[in-house]
Amino acid sequence: MKKILFAAILLITTGTAKTQLRFDALQVMPQFPLAGQKLSFKYDKKLSSLIDQKKVDVLVYLFSKKGYKILEPVIAQTGSSYSGNFYLDSNTACIAFGFIENDKNLKDNNAGNGYIIPVYTKERQPVMEYYTWAGRLYSGYGENLFGMKTVAGRNLALLEEGMKGYPGAKNDFGYFSAYLNAVYTEKKKEGEPVILEQLNEVASRTDKKEPDYNFLIQWYNRLKMKSTADSITALLKEKIPNGNWKKFEMANTISKGKDAENKKTAFQDYIKAYPPTDEDKSNINFYRSNVATAYHKEKNYEAFKTWAKDLPMSNRSSMYNDLSWNMALAKENLSEARSMSKEATAWAKKEMTNPSEKKPDFYSKKNWNNQRKQTFGMFADTYAFILYNMGDYKNGFPYAKEAAKTSDFNNVEYNERYSQLLVKVGPAEKAKTEIEQFVKDGKASSRTKELLKELYVASKKSDEGYTAYLTGLEMAAKLKQKEELTKTMINEPAPTFNLKDLDGNDISLDGLKGKIVVVDFWATWCGPCIASMPAMKRVLEKLKTRDDVSFVFVDTWESVENKKQNAADFMKKRDYPFHVLMDESDKMVADYKVTGIPTKFILDKTGNIRFKSIGFMGNDDALIGEVSMMVEMAAADMPLDKHVK
Repeated sequence: MKKILFAAILLITTGTAKTQLRFDALQVMPQFPLAGQKLSFKYDKKLSSLIDQKKVDVLVYLFSKKGYKILEPVIAQTGSSYSGNFYLDSNTACIAFGFIENDKNLKDNNAGNGYIIPVYTKERQPVMEYYTWAGRLYSGYGENLFGMKTVAGRNLALLEEGMKGYPGAKNDFGYFSAYLNAVYTEKKKEGEPVILEQLNEVASRTDKKEPDYNFLIQWYNRLKMKSTADSITALLKEKIPNGNWKKFEMANTISKGKDAENKKTAFQDYIKAYPPTDEDKSNINFYRSNVATAYHKEKNYEAFKTWAKDLPMSNRSSMYNDLSWNMALAKENLSEARSMSKEATAWAKKEMTNPSEKKPDFYSKKNWNNQRKQTFGMFADTYAFILYNMGDYKNGFPYAKEAAKTSDFNNVEYNERYSQLLVKVGPAEKAKTEIEQFVKDGKASSRTKELLKELYVASKKSDEGYTAYLTGLEMAAKLKQKEELTKTMINEPAPTFNLKDLDGNDISLDGLKGKIVVVDFWATWCGPCIASMPAMKRVLEKLKTRDDVSFVFVDTWESVENKKQNAADFMKKRDYPFHVLMDESDKMVADYKVTGIPTKFILDKTGNIRFKSIGFMGNDDALIGEVSMMVEMAAADMPLDKHVK
């Protein structure tokens, strides 16, 4: 087997800057890049994990206070070496490189350490904002962008280093908030005295401006010190009676309006008091959408369209798609839904091929193309669903097919719509053949399988043999899913935990040893978490006969006063039989390095993490199949795939 070389990271101390980085596979010139400067780079893939790949794409990420933008420099390739150059703008604080083989979705992330480079001052000290971005990248952001390792304590260490180099960082609330957040995340309760000391220092300033007050209010609320936060809010209003807080409060009356007319009046009052500026455009569009949606809810479609017509087409089309989808689900006012969806879909199709909007800086060309393609797929699927509900199968089918094609027939929901319409307009044998393939590929929903059964029965004049027939098709899907999941397997010790459940019992990882443990991090405010719960209930029911599997649903990142009662009320109202553990101090979620919820971990019987699954794509069948297979594979103690690092 060919030896794989991974780029090692070398840390060099240069004065107070402990962050000059050199890499085996990547060279960047000059050694200490300055804002506004031209940079050249050379990347040698034979010194990287992409040694065997024919083509490597290079992305450059430039991070600043405004966010980040992606550059795709012109590349010159000589053998295994890729070289190019680009300019830094005056705001760039941190640079990162991404090296990708797109067809196989393989990335070189420097063995998980990333290719992260500071922008320097003339004194060769990393600029202050570098520490903020580098900290974010090492505490989860880089995992999402590059598959970097999340390194416990690295964020806080970098921010503390920056504070030493820039004593004035405390006056930059973006930086200071990032620092306090790192203290809060890393040290939990032990960090609160440190945070309170810093807040007291800000509170004692005699020249406080509105940002100072807002900073204090935000943090005292986060520390559950509501009375202190309320008193500072009152002081803000007294000391700065015409501050931005007044504008925000007035804007809130729009969303809090009881009905459409009330919201309309609040919006008009707001516009009169604060004439729109270019910087305020996105907020104004949001408030206008709020009024329009209220009219739609009241079925006043004339007023709805009046308020929607002044929105940018991207905003209007998204709103039209969301509302028309809900109307299709409820099977009400379908003619109105069709009109809205048709307009949205036509716009999305045009944008896919001939965009009127400029590519956002934070998208690569490929990602931007995919995003427009996915938008059209979603809108076309909605339109097909509406036409299906109206019985217009002939016109609905082409849209369903186009929607399914945008995901290469890998989206289970789109395939369901396509199958429903294919059965209505196509030859039965063709429909049966295509739906069989969806089942074999693991891309068929429960409803799609029901359609297949109907076709089978119609063909055989009986359902005899159907179960064996379906099992044979599903076996191929299971083998394919197992193959894909094998590539994602990990094997690392799970952080220990000891939490109270809703009955006050202590539940620990040690107490669960000998069982496969499904850990599901969630919160009562988390929409995707809630959306995934019906599927998780079905997984629970599917595996209830196995006494070697335990499920724990860890309630975390809650900000309410009584977290336990809040969680208990949530479960009781929805009648979920989940074993809920309370992560009161958010320690467990930090120990597991979770960057977003829902996130699920599958632990094997020895207490090692074997799988990690982030988010919910909206398909119950897919989630049920995925979690069930992960449990099965963890129970079998399968070895890691040789390509998994």
